[in-house]
Amino acid sequence: MAERPFLAQSSKPNDESLQAALGPAYGDYRAILGHTTAFVRDWTFTRTGGWILKIHDRKKALLYLIPLNQGFRMSMAIREREREDMLRDPELVSVHEALSSARKYPEGFALAFEVGGQSAIGPAELLITKLIAERA
Repeated sequence: MAERPFLAQSSKPNDESLQAALGPAYGDYRAILGHTTAFVRDWTFTRTGGWILKIHDRKKALLYLIPLNQGFRMSMAIREREREDMLRDPELVSVHEALSSARKYPEGFALAFEVGGQSAIGPAELLITKLIAERA
């Protein structure tokens, strides 16, 4: 699933091309967009990564959605206080290992989840919902 379908600057994703590329994971992609309606969404292009959707509040990124063939990757940085709160949250026990082992960067603790194929969106979707509530 790791191949990125939108590597050319001329191939900016739209709903039709995303649906074709993401396949069955397109519904999960739309679910994430549904949770993030209060945030700004910007497609950005990098030569090394292709097109990436940045979802942010104009100050800090909430998450990045990276289209893949038959899925997508969600990438985010969690602040230290948010990480501590989430590690105490029994509803997030399924992501505690990822939170505990997340590498720290100046932006926060880096987390990434792949959705598609055998990878389910449930734990990542719950984490995003909690993260939005923390930042509200």
